[in-house]
Amino acid sequence: MRTIILAAVALLGVSSAAFGASAVNKDAEPRSLMVTEGGSKSELAIGAGETVDFCYNGCFVTLPNGDREALTGNETIEILGGVARIR
Repeated sequence: MRTIILAAVALLGVSSAAFGASAVNKDAEPRSLMVTEGGSKSELAIGAGETVDFCYNGCFVTLPNGDREALTGNETIEILGGVARIR
């Protein structure tokens, strides 16, 4: 019984991580986004060619052009040529 409970908890932990937003930097240089989640603002640095998962419970993101977007946690932000698009 204990094994079943531990397996269920592990499965919930893995599945909750799958519901975060992601940011993909397709540029050859690092980019950053400003993320506001739960009243806390932080800079999310994304290296060249890197994909980062974040925003598991909804957040606001300030894109490189200054636009601010609300994310629910299942979007993908693609950065190409310094321009971010939400998919």
